[in-house]
Amino acid sequence: MKLIKLIPGENDKYHFGEGDLTDSSIIFHSHSLYSAIINNFIKLYGVEEFNKHKEELKDIKLSSLLPAIYKLEDGKLEDFIYFLPRPATRLGFNDETRKKIEEKPKEIKKIQFISVNALKEHNNKELKKYILGKKFLISEEDYEKMYNFGIKKPENMQLFKSFIEQKVAIDRIKQITLEEEKGQLYSVGYVKPLTYISNNNKNNRLIVGYYFLLHFEGDSNLLNKIKSAIRLIKDEGLGGERSSGAGLFRDIIIEDVISNDLKELFDKKDEINTRMTLSTTIPKDESEFEKIISYQLMKISGYVYSSSNYSSLTKAKKYIYAIKEGAIVEGEIKGDIVDISPKNHNHEVLVNGKPILIPTKYYEG
Repeated sequence: MKLIKLIPGENDKYHFGEGDLTDSSIIFHSHSLYSAIINNFIKLYGVEEFNKHKEELKDIKLSSLLPAIYKLEDGKLEDFIYFLPRPATRLGFNDETRKKIEEKPKEIKKIQFISVNALKEHNNKELKKYILGKKFLISEEDYEKMYNFGIKKPENMQLFKSFIEQKVAIDRIKQITLEEEKGQLYSVGYVKPLTYISNNNKNNRLIVGYYFLLHFEGDSNLLNKIKSAIRLIKDEGLGGERSSGAGLFRDIIIEDVISNDLKELFDKKDEINTRMTLSTTIPKDESEFEKIISYQLMKISGYVYSSSNYSSLTKAKKYIYAIKEGAIVEGEIKGDIVDISPKNHNHEVLVNGKPILIPTKYYEG
């Protein structure tokens, strides 16, 4: 398993759209991440090299792009807090905390992400209520780390700023703005990761960024090419509105081992039978679907993007329903890759629904 860290620059912003152009999600789904990496692979090595390794490349498993907080201390970037999707189960609060949250249940419903350390507490039914910016649940240990670093009120932290920008549509051929009745003005939503300076030392800061996990057991030479395609994300970007400067990163760091906190969770496979999906998941058959005991569906659609054939950009893909991150699975499933290319299209348009799974307790109710 490889750990890939994506570090934003000070002014970097992202449009990870899931519908309305004015909305931007914090998360960038694994199937879109896979498409971006494959397109970068083709840009670097060409269509022939892609076709040569197409079946091997289908064995790639990715988590979705998830939030993280990195610590910059004395000029050195270090891990601080990694977040996972909120599991689709009743959260494992301890008895005392559960009594308190019954008074304000809406606070718990807004949580979208849970830290790695908080998931450990969830698995042991030791979870307490420490929430950042309404959407991020952390452990008591995480809270203390932030306070000791110099963040005096971590509960008030917003990790991302959401905002909307007005745009003007331009005819790229005639180089003129489009007529008003055709929608000259439009709005785009973005998210911007934030940075916090330590009160203890103004040279130290916490940087909100991203990470994802890569699982690939194929040829080492091909793996090196996949890594190069991942590094190209730094300049090519991710998500929408990249022509406007969105989606870029200051740095991308590929590590051959995952952090100790994450490793500790993955090592619980023999102790915990249920798993949580960290990826967009497409069950391979009915028997796999029956193993998914708690989930939410998402619709995957949109238009074709091809780095080798720009004439296909106006073609709509077929749509498919998949399982969102955070689903709870009984045991192991492999998932599937599905072609959703338009009718009579000249190449496949693949949706990678092979999940990365992490042991997570399921509590009914």
